[in-house]
Amino acid sequence: MNQFKRLFTDYFQQCHIFGHPLAQQYDSTQQNHLQVLLNVFQQARQALSNAYGLDLSSMVFFMQVAKQPQMAADSARQLNAPGPLLEEFLAHQQRPALLDASSHPPAIKLQQIDKDLLIDLAQLLEIEPYDYLEIAHAAYLLTLEPGFIDSNLYIQRLIHSIAAMDSNEQGLFALSKDEIQQRIQQFYAM
Repeated sequence: MNQFKRLFTDYFQQCHIFGHPLAQQYDSTQQNHLQVLLNVFQQARQALSNAYGLDLSSMVFFMQVAKQPQMAADSARQLNAPGPLLEEFLAHQQRPALLDASSHPPAIKLQQIDKDLLIDLAQLLEIEPYDYLEIAHAAYLLTLEPGFIDSNLYIQRLIHSIAAMDSNEQGLFALSKDEIQQRIQQFYAM
């Protein structure tokens, strides 16, 4: 994967550095990725307009990156034609309260299906004698529940990683009972 990543990065460095004004603020790898994303967004905007006859002047397209709050405003300027809606969006982006809120992501509210899955998972950990393979199998069975697909993505990932648990070279399993319990508790701390 690392070799493929390097080839991919080298390709984009050679083929896609255009001196894009948005990308001047970021390193060359981000610059390449940004240019590709901006091109894809432009194509998506045009495809929406063509396929559904949408009025693009009634929409604002933008990209947001958690660690780069200025990205939303910069990308909106690149992706949209000047107009009152764009100006309103840019004014909204410049409010200090909004920038402070973007640096602290909002807490995730658990739905009932999320809570049920976490309770089921916690109950699996209490089975005595504790058998990792049995826990992995029971976690796999949780993935087959009808509401699993509607649950929180992070809970799905936790359950998938438990279901795929395998022993490593020292005979220890990838996630210990304590580690699984800590990950479950993280959802309640949010």
